[in-house]
Amino acid sequence: HAQLPKFDTSPGKWAYSTRTEIPGMGSIPVSFEQCVTQKDIDEGRNLSAQKDAGIDCKYSDMKQTGSRYQFKATCTGKDLPEPMVMTYDMTANTTAIDSKMTMTGGNTKAMGGKMNMTMNAKRLSAC
Repeated sequence: HAQLPKFDTSPGKWAYSTRTEIPGMGSIPVSFEQCVTQKDIDEGRNLSAQKDAGIDCKYSDMKQTGSRYQFKATCTGKDLPEPMVMTYDMTANTTAIDSKMTMTGGNTKAMGGKMNMTMNAKRLSAC
């Protein structure tokens, strides 16, 4: 079970700004703040809003160049009709994450079969 690359990201309170583009529905912006622990970072739960969604992901095709990470996550979950595959291209450092992700499978069939998402996150403070 391949692990995530080790992101050089600090635990703490993070502000997230995400934009999800769904074919035929336009783009949906979401902003939120959440406390991120080292365990969240180690398990990749700081990469999305689905911190506790009961989704289990396996990671593959990892490439790292400096602070740029490219990898694929294949995720299963009780609410997913089929596994979803997320392809990430992101940069991460201790206080910021900038991520682009393309998702297929999962619940995307009902939405044209593909979703694109961008995420920017910045560390605000300790929790």
